Amino acid sequence: MLPGLSLAAFADDSVSDSRAIAPVSPKWDWLKNTFWYVPAPHLRAYLYTPSNQTLTYLVDQTVFHITGYLRGYFWGVTGTMLSGGQISYRSLVGSVTPQGQVYLSFTPFDPTVKTTITQGFGTMVRRLGQWTMANQMSSAPNAELAVFHWAYMVQTMPGRRSWRLLPGAGISVPEFLQNCPAGPTLAVPS
Repeated sequence: MLPGLSLAAFADDSVSDSRAIAPVSPKWDWLKNTFWYVPAPHLRAYLYTPSNQTLTYLVDQTVFHITGYLRGYFWGVTGTMLSGGQISYRSLVGSVTPQGQVYLSFTPFDPTVKTTITQGFGTMVRRLGQWTMANQMSSAPNAELAVFHWAYMVQTMPGRRSWRLLPGAGISVPEFLQNCPAGPTLAVPS
């Protein structure tokens, strides 16, 4: 129990909610219109095949373009290339707490595609003087396969080497995302 607070205080409507609920922090407002990628040391992922109980090494380059942010929620698009294959695109919707805990949800653009929503968790971590997203995710595209990956994703932008040449993909960020559909937008209440 917190000093000075009782359970009765939470049940009493006369007590301000602000005592029990932490305010939304503007700390992460800068996430809007940022790009994130997987640096070379963190490209390793694994494909799990339950039918024969094998783990197969994959190279997983994933790029996020966070196009919007509001009060702890963010949204945008993501592209993923596994071991030099075709790039797959999904919408990205996530949240970040004032303490830097991250939740990620990747949804196929085509609602008829029979894949599940991929989910991930992470933490915003300062490394080498910059913010990184230490993310973990698992994807089960069907009942026969699952991809597992964790990485310190880092920000990229025009002018950086990573913007011009993504590790594990060999192309630029604009080329990587050029065929990506438009992502989610924030609906304005009527």
